[in-house]
Amino acid sequence: MLQISSQIILHPSELFSEYNGAFIENFVANELVKLGQDNLYYWTSDSQAEVDFILSIDNEIYPLEVKSGSNRNTKSLRSYEQKYKPKAILRASPRNFVQSENFVNVPLYGVFILEKLNSLKLNE
Repeated sequence: MLQISSQIILHPSELFSEYNGAFIENFVANELVKLGQDNLYYWTSDSQAEVDFILSIDNEIYPLEVKSGSNRNTKSLRSYEQKYKPKAILRASPRNFVQSENFVNVPLYGVFILEKLNSLKLNE
């Protein structure tokens, strides 16, 4: 829709770098819709914390934060976790797959695996 060349994505300009987060969130939103998440929701807490997506998978609710870079910050996810005690907190980022207790990082290329989240044996 932007009619930009693939070279801009491979070799980002200053403009692309500024909007990279929005591009990545849009990519994840499209993947979630393909997984059947027809209604996309987010969560915010008095402008202190914001989670990009709230997912319903197999009758469980999960927060999903999307990161375009390698930032390890999970402040918003931890804030949501304290308030609602979800089974897992999720991050989609360029980082590799990582599961540590109830935290799961899914690489951006693997967002499709979220539909199989309950097979990850969380909290066992």
